[in-house]
Amino acid sequence: MKQRMGLVFGIIAGILLLAVFYGAFMVTPMIVTPKAPDGVFSQKMFYFHVPIALTSFVASAIGAIAAILFLVKKERKYDFISYSSVQLALLFGFLVEWTGIIWTRMEWGAWWAWEPRLTTYLIFMLVYAGYFVLRSSVSDENARARYCAVYAIIAAINTPLSFFSIRLIPAVHPVVFTTSGASMETSMLVTFLIGMAGMTCLFISLLITRTKTESLKEEVDYLKNIIGG
Repeated sequence: MKQRMGLVFGIIAGILLLAVFYGAFMVTPMIVTPKAPDGVFSQKMFYFHVPIALTSFVASAIGAIAAILFLVKKERKYDFISYSSVQLALLFGFLVEWTGIIWTRMEWGAWWAWEPRLTTYLIFMLVYAGYFVLRSSVSDENARARYCAVYAIIAAINTPLSFFSIRLIPAVHPVVFTTSGASMETSMLVTFLIGMAGMTCLFISLLITRTKTESLKEEVDYLKNIIGG
């Protein structure tokens, strides 16, 4: 049943992301700025870069929530969910960095800028990379699950720091969504929301698949121990 749900969300994600490609390049207006007169491609990347970034934050939050549930209920399934969600947070994080570097090069003329959003997101990436170092360094399964659960909870603290960095600290990174609403045309907003829905469905599909894979791996290891014993 879970695998079927993963497939359903995957199909929905594929349809929505195809719709985003169409909307971004065929429907939404071209915006040329003085800083980037030829930066049409970077402007279109917004519809993918921002949803990927927000999805990485969602993955981080779910990883922390599942970690809390594991510490409270002591059920292994929550460790699998937390572990899988942290994996996806790092995966989406790499995609954010990749698309962000391209956007930065086209928009600002540099491959990197030490501005608040980029710097805090780099910290976000490094913190989650440390999670896997910890997980691979502890051999006892129960201890590993506990330590990683605590780490995932602490690591999630950096999520709001990265998200609100451009609102709390003046930066060159654009702020699209403010308290007064979205500063974009209707077609742009609709395309963005479709992209956000598509990335969320993709995350759910991958999370279901990864969690099931981790569960099956534990069952296989358990059977190996029985046979070996």
